[in-house]
Amino acid sequence: MSLAVTRVRSTSRLLVVFGVGALVLASCGTAPISAPHASGTPAFSISVPLTNVGCTRTDVCVAVGTSSASVTPNAVGEYSTPAGRWLNLTLPTSPSPVIDAAACSGTSCLLGGSGPGSDLLWLFSAKGDTVDAVTAPPGGIGIESLACNDLICGLIDTGVQGDVPRLSISSDGGTDWAAPIALPWAKGDAITTLSCGTLLACAIGTLSGSHQFSLRVTLDGGNTWTTRSTPSSWTSLRSLSCQARRCVALASEGDTSVLVRSTTFTRTWSSVSLANRGNALACATLTSCFVAGEGTDGEGWLARVDKKVVTNVKLRYVPTPLLGVACGTKVCAAIAVTTVLSIPSTL
Repeated sequence: MSLAVTRVRSTSRLLVVFGVGALVLASCGTAPISAPHASGTPAFSISVPLTNVGCTRTDVCVAVGTSSASVTPNAVGEYSTPAGRWLNLTLPTSPSPVIDAAACSGTSCLLGGSGPGSDLLWLFSAKGDTVDAVTAPPGGIGIESLACNDLICGLIDTGVQGDVPRLSISSDGGTDWAAPIALPWAKGDAITTLSCGTLLACAIGTLSGSHQFSLRVTLDGGNTWTTRSTPSSWTSLRSLSCQARRCVALASEGDTSVLVRSTTFTRTWSSVSLANRGNALACATLTSCFVAGEGTDGEGWLARVDKKVVTNVKLRYVPTPLLGVACGTKVCAAIAVTTVLSIPSTL
């Protein structure tokens, strides 16, 4: 056989091989892409429900819960490493503690609520994996809301009058607080959300006793407040997070929710519709977020939102609605009453 004929046959074989390979690759390219999935882990305690979760920017997350029932202990906590391993956490001893809020900054998280007749404020340190009681603003009888970003933390508690909320600001992660500012316009209202984009610019969402939602902002550190116009379809706003003028939040519209973003510090909004009801929102960046809530079957529901693209996460071992979600830089965490979930922020 001549060398030329051999080369022709060899070339023909190669073309057949490449042709088959191309068909295989083409078929792979058109195959459905599997949905992202995550699995829940049972919480260490099933007698005390988890209620709040937070993640530091170093990707250490903390989950806590308290109970008014006659159980021991009456407060439980656990934390996760950046690798997603959950470990038991010892909490300070306190009579009848109630934790209602959590917020994290660089390497620590604030856990706030109430003790007998006073504010209760704990500090979780990701460096030492410890929780210590810290001093709250004086004269408070219960913390309703906490919010932190990389620069500052904000706190709303109730003063001794019993129905007038107060706003306090900290520039050192919650160690020291400026003098509380009374919010008489929110007297008797429920605080649904709080965020401060700077030391002077804060936004607060409230819900009146007649279920009227309102969003107010200050640009001068709380001396004056302005009511922001919001869509009439919004019935509530939660999980508000602002950095300078950019904000992201979860708005309720009846039985469904929408993810909303603003680049004008809440003056105007763009929205992304969600298929289910969200209970909480957390974002690794303002364009990459997770919404945690409840599916139509009553089980936990989690969705990833990248800009305007919503992708449902397939969950296993999450039999009850997800109540909270938080994100660090690369890791996010979600909780149900007796379930914890650790997921990469790029899932």
